[in-house]
Formats: sequence, structure tokens, C-alpha cells
Amino acid sequence: MLQLSNLALRKIFVNGFYRSHAGMLVFVFVMLISYCLFINTLGTVMPDQINFWQFFFTISLVSNPLIMGFYLFASVLYAYKGLQYVLSQLALPQHEFLYYSFTASPKRKQFSVWCKVQAYLFIPVLCYTLYAGIIGLVFGYYLISIGIVCFQPLLIMGCAYICLKENNRLIAASKFSWLIRISRKWNKPVFLLYVFQVFNQAKLPYLLTKLLSWALISSVFILFSDLEDNFRLLMLITSCVVVSHVVLIYQEKLFNDRYLSFLANFPIPKVKVFFSFGLNHLILLLPEICWILTRFDTITALVLIAFAFSVVLLFRSFLLLDKIQVKTFLILVFGQFFLSYLLILFGLGLMLVPVNVVVAWLIFKINFLNDSVLD
Repeated sequence: MLQLSNLALRKIFVNGFYRSHAGMLVFVFVMLISYCLFINTLGTVMPDQINFWQFFFTISLVSNPLIMGFYLFASVLYAYKGLQYVLSQLALPQHEFLYYSFTASPKRKQFSVWCKVQAYLFIPVLCYTLYAGIIGLVFGYYLISIGIVCFQPLLIMGCAYICLKENNRLIAASKFSWLIRISRKWNKPVFLLYVFQVFNQAKLPYLLTKLLSWALISSVFILFSDLEDNFRLLMLITSCVVVSHVVLIYQEKLFNDRYLSFLANFPIPKVKVFFSFGLNHLILLLPEICWILTRFDTITALVLIAFAFSVVLLFRSFLLLDKIQVKTFLILVFGQFFLSYLLILFGLGLMLVPVNVVVAWLIFKINFLNDSVLD
């Protein structure tokens, strides 16, 4: 039984890992071989020194503690890559039989099998480690050579232990996130469900969007440091901030198409639907809104917030156009951004607030029921 499980583990994890990462491994292997055998040194090198310079990286590995540290760190990254692949495969439904068959063996035998699996995954690293260790011993670097050779088995056993614990762990039901546990008793308006979706399952896109928004604000202020109080510059920054959130706007339409498509059948006024969905993005823009309110005077801040809200409504309405696709949506977004940029430069930025709202409302009213579902 254990031999069959060993064979199954090798086919599932080892063969699959090398198939998935064959390109990366071949590239690294060819690069190292090419470096060691075909590197040409700059200047005149004596014949008895050619071998030393051809194996300069390997010799540095076993003689320089800093290079050795980088190599051990690279080994840890490789181990993480292999462990990540094994754990992802264990989570697949077609491999659930391992939880009920392989785990019947004693854990000591399971651990030995997992060590073999990890050793197979480590073959490229082990080969180069043994090669470097031999070169180090030949040149008299005994301590570091023995250290890097002994480090790899410890890494293999550590990965094998993690696989053993994961394979013997009971399959638990999915736990609710902290946001759901905190807000499960709250009354959630249907139009704001996307906000909960973002903070529950789309935290990384939200964080990246905020980083992009911060980078745009900082970049514009750095480029125009002498115009920080210029209203045209502030409207341009606000426009850049909204453009940086187009991914969240697009994802909100996808979320509504998938989970809230039934709202079109309810007797809800169009005006309420039109403005209510925009509240999602006002909440998502709260960090920028707080920055605007604390940085500028009240009237300027309210104008900038109104301008941002009008642009959000316009971008949101673009997604209702019939047979809209990502490419067309992005063209419309950057076309509107370029047009706004020109109007802002000519001092006509204030008129963009009502114009954006009116155009967004007309697009929404005409295309509200055209069933333009995004793929």
C-alpha cells in the first residue's frame, strides 16, 4: 500500500511540478552551465587560472558568507515554490483520496515518503549544491561547503513535515472572514453590497488601487510643486484618482450582473438606482475624500468631491452600453480623461460636474434595460 502511495505521490506532485516549471528550470540550468563552461574573462588570463575564473561564482558561493546567504535564500524560495505547488495540488478535489488512503499508514512512514517526494523536487538544487560542495572542498573551504550541503536535507525535512501535517489535517469547513463575523447582524443596503464584497474578497485589488492612487497624487505634486494650490491642478489630480479606480468600477458592474441582476424587476425608481450604485465608490474613495477634506478649504473640497462623483457616475454608465467590452470601456475612459484635461486647462473644469452627471444619466436611462451583461 505504501509503495503504491509513493508511486502516486511521485506522479501527482513530482512529475506535475517538473512539467509546470520545466521552462524555468531549463533556463537556470542552461545559464549556469553556459557561465561555468563558456565564460570569457576580460583581459589576459594565465592558462592555469582559467578554471578558477570559469568557476568564479561557485567558488564565491563556498568562500563568501554573503554569497552563501543569497544562495541559501534562493534555496528557501525554491522550497517555497515546490511546497506551494504540493499544497495547491492537495487541495484539489481529485486528490482527496490521499486523505483517506495514504494517511492510514504510520506517520513515520508517511514522513519518509514525503521526504522522498521533496528530495525528488530538490534534485536540481541538490545537484548544484553537491557540485559546489565538492569545488569548495577541493579549494579548501570546508566549513561553508559542509554547511550548504547539510542545509538542503534540513530544508527537505522541513517541507516534508509541513506536507505531512497538511495531509493529516481534517478537512474543515470554510471559516467566515472577520468582516462577515463583525457585520453579519448589520442591515446591509442592497446597493452597498459591493463594498462588503471588496473588503471581504478583493482586498488586494483595493490595496493596489490605493497605492496607484497615492503614487499618482504624489507624482503630480512633485512635478508641479509650485502649483499646489492651483484649482486646475487639483481637478486634474482628482480626475487621475478616479481613473485609477476603473478596475473597481468594472468589477462592481460584474458583481451586479452576477448577483444583483434581479433588481431590474423591482419597482425601484431609476433615479435611486442611478445614484445608489455610485455610493459604493464614494465609500471606496473615502481615504482620498478624507485627504481632500483635511488638505483644502471646505468649498474647494466639496467641488472636488462632486467632480469625482460625477466622473464615477459617467464611467459606471459607460458599462451599460450595449455590447460593451473592456477595450471599448478603456477607450471611453481615457477619451473622457483627455477631454476633461483639455477643459480643465482652459478653465472650464467646473462645467464638467453637471455635464458628466447629465451625460451619465442619459446613457443610464437609455441603456438601463438592455441586458448588457459583461463577460
